[in-house]
Amino acid sequence: MNTKHIVIVMLLYIFMGCKKDEATPTKATNLKEYLIENCSHVHEINGFYIVASNEIPKEANGATSKEIWEHAIKLFSNYLDQNEDGIIDSDKNDLSDALTKHMLFCIGSQDFVDKISMGKFVVDKLTTIGMHTDSWPYLATYTGKGWKFDKLDSSTWRPEAFNALWEETYHTLTEALSRSDKSFQFTKGKLLRETMDADIKAKTYETEVQNREENGNYDTITAVNEYIHQIWAITNAGYEVKLNDLQKKALEFMKNKGIILSVDPNYPYMIGTTLK
Repeated sequence: MNTKHIVIVMLLYIFMGCKKDEATPTKATNLKEYLIENCSHVHEINGFYIVASNEIPKEANGATSKEIWEHAIKLFSNYLDQNEDGIIDSDKNDLSDALTKHMLFCIGSQDFVDKISMGKFVVDKLTTIGMHTDSWPYLATYTGKGWKFDKLDSSTWRPEAFNALWEETYHTLTEALSRSDKSFQFTKGKLLRETMDADIKAKTYETEVQNREENGNYDTITAVNEYIHQIWAITNAGYEVKLNDLQKKALEFMKNKGIILSVDPNYPYMIGTTLK
């Protein structure tokens, strides 16, 4: 085989390989069918989907992907059912609708989450929040309480013996609300953003360390969502009194918006329907 033939064969090989790596054509005609076709576990709450792969989690202390998925369903159910009767509370209907219209929650490796988020019925339509089980910690026994706390002065702060699933499900709620209520947005000129900026200006809170860790890619909108997650986690643990005045201002705004401030780690229900 001469050099010319070798080049042709190599080009054909590369071409066939590229064809093979293209996205697999889908037979799905809507979002539900697409998720059932591409995910191992699918649950729906009023049109809001919680999905997962069957990949083995790496930082989950022995928990399976299905167990993490079931835990996520219970967390979302509890967020929407604060009186714990197994039914979405009437004052949470707007939040439930915002989740349905704007969000998708996906559990699996970052590659899996990225694949689903770029799917035909997801990309440019829904915002996908992922629980990356190939790199983020999961602890089934985490209760949101029982750890020591002094002050909130950095975006890098997290509770001890942390379960990232709590954080990512909560981010999903606040992201949904930011898309349905203009006053809850994280952009410049809105109360939550202005409060965090004032906290930074007062040198009582910083985001620089995390921004360096993320090579300058820690954007301010993400920082605001992290800021209010931290305030929620601290409040849920019973340390509200230790927040500074600016953080208490953000918390009061969250309370007035009806944002969920407590979680029952033993909440028993899985509201909605398991589809797969």
